[in-house]
Amino acid sequence: MSPKQEVGYAEAMAELEEILDELEGDHLDVDVLAERVRRASELLTTCRDRIARAQGDVDKIVADLEDFDAGTGTGTDDDSGDEEPDVDD
Repeated sequence: MSPKQEVGYAEAMAELEEILDELEGDHLDVDVLAERVRRASELLTTCRDRIARAQGDVDKIVADLEDFDAGTGTGTDDDSGDEEPDVDD
């Protein structure tokens, strides 16, 4: 048996749309109905996992940027070195 290929978010959403169209029709056999609902459940889990993973990635990137910003003095305090040096006469 080959390993199950993971589908992308867009592919999962497209397949969910197809399943929804099938479920809205009157011609779906009850045996097929159970299989399509099972597949829809798998696809929803995939989509939720992808969204959670993307949210985690975004949160990490934002935290890294905030840490970088705080560590280098490039945050809200402008420390660009534009001040004139003190000169004693």
